Amino acid sequence: MQIDPAKYKSIASNFGVLLKEQGVKGFFRRWVPTLLGYSAQGACKFGFYELFKKYYSDPAGPEFAAKYKTLIYLAGSAYAEVIADVALCPFEAIKVRVQTQPGFARGLSDGFPNFVKSEGALG
Repeated sequence: MQIDPAKYKSIASNFGVLLKEQGVKGFFRRWVPTLLGYSAQGACKFGFYELFKKYYSDPAGPEFAAKYKTLIYLAGSAYAEVIADVALCPFEAIKVRVQTQPGFARGLSDGFPNFVKSEGALG
């Protein structure tokens, strides 16, 4: 709807337009960046959360860590979320470019080099 409001009027009509123009395959196209991006985000979120819980609990000592467990877990969760979102962003940026910029790329395999070429290695 953001790309062409005249063509895509509502969520319900979008499914019809997509089915008519691209067939059933259209619903499953360009899903690799989303799959890999959210996989990286999930792995980082849960992995770094566990790491940061231990990182902040150990120096605090068992008594302090038990008393302020919620605060320690909240800090660990916040830091893990930042790292996880940074892991997701490049994949989402490539997916959006592939979907919204005709001719940019067909998917992740050719979209990633194009993205790095246009944005640089650090985006």
